[in-house]
Amino acid sequence: MPTLVEGRYYESPRWSHEFPDCSMPMSFDTYNVCSYNCLYCFSFYQRSLTSEDYRHRRVRAVNVEKVKRMFLEPDSSQFGEYIKQRKVMQWGGLSDPFDEYERRFGKTLELLRFFKEIDYPLSFSTKATWWTEDPRYVELFEGQHNWHVKISIITLDWGRGRRIELGVPSSDERFAALERIARWDSMAPTLRLRPFVIGLTDPYHTMMVKRAAETGCQSVSTEFFCLENRMSKETRRRYRRMSEILGYDLVGRYRRYSSTTGLLRLNRNVKRRFIEEMKEAADKYGIRLYVSDAHFKEVSAGGSCCGLPESCNYNRGQFTEAVVIARKKGYVKWNDIEFDLGWAKNIKWRSAVGYNTGNSKAYARFYNHTLYDMIRYWWNNPKSGSSPYRYFEGVLVPDGLDDEGNIIYRFNPDVSIRQFKSAEVMNG
Repeated sequence: MPTLVEGRYYESPRWSHEFPDCSMPMSFDTYNVCSYNCLYCFSFYQRSLTSEDYRHRRVRAVNVEKVKRMFLEPDSSQFGEYIKQRKVMQWGGLSDPFDEYERRFGKTLELLRFFKEIDYPLSFSTKATWWTEDPRYVELFEGQHNWHVKISIITLDWGRGRRIELGVPSSDERFAALERIARWDSMAPTLRLRPFVIGLTDPYHTMMVKRAAETGCQSVSTEFFCLENRMSKETRRRYRRMSEILGYDLVGRYRRYSSTTGLLRLNRNVKRRFIEEMKEAADKYGIRLYVSDAHFKEVSAGGSCCGLPESCNYNRGQFTEAVVIARKKGYVKWNDIEFDLGWAKNIKWRSAVGYNTGNSKAYARFYNHTLYDMIRYWWNNPKSGSSPYRYFEGVLVPDGLDDEGNIIYRFNPDVSIRQFKSAEVMNG
């Protein structure tokens, strides 16, 4: 097991690249690397290219005292307004906060004690289970009603799953952990059924929804695996290994059935049947379904695709919230989400922490834009791939302007799943 690099800290939190569509755009990680070695890891491609420490598994942790100061003196960082509004922070965006590095170094535990003291709302993403039986962690979570846990499980076929999720506890162990969490006097957990890998997740997906309900989960959040088409040598090796395990050419299938370039997403029709089946299962077993995939986000029970209930203070100034609003009442206006974007008005897009602005042309064009300006720009430019119209592939259709010249979007049920094709649903 690697040792912790002393004197060189990992910089976190960061703004999620998905901030126009994210209920928790402030994303935090305790460590720069994850002890798990999942072959599908979405962050592997970028981090393996840009970080030598990541490639060589040199573990760096955040500066605990610096993180504390950020929350005690919020105006000291660009996250200040978000923190002052006490919006939920996502913990575990790129690395697992409870992995084997945490078991050894305990930096997450140090910070949990601090966040318990200031009663700050948090949402955790993890695959780890050991901490749910460790009294030091359990006593912090018990009775903490604004902490939310998501545990990722992608299959019940652990014979093949263990060859893809290397070093991760078994599916059964993770369901047992969810059941323990559900017994705590705190917010009920979420099954993070992500990534959905066709040929591995199915035919177990509806059984997993049922099992989540039986363990006491409040919700299921799902998203289909996305394939990085800009492959490094190691990424290509990982995909070959996945192909061997899955029994089909993973790269070939994604290139054939995706309509995008760069990061490949399977097209809407490939995924439709699975979403319909999970939605039917969720309704049957009394659990809420949320979809993080750009396709079928309108199916989500609420505006937080990670599964947070409406009672949570998550960011509503984003496009998932918009598409759910439009599904309920037939249309959505800019001011339906704009009211909750105060945190984004003084953060320059070009200097947003952790955000990749892309090429120099975009950097120059939007040099003086804030994050608020960018969200509004994408809202009002339906030709942009980041607009609600293009991003959701026609679920939201431009339909006139409001009094301030912002686009009004109409909900188009014809491209959704069959449960949302009726006028009764459209009209709320």
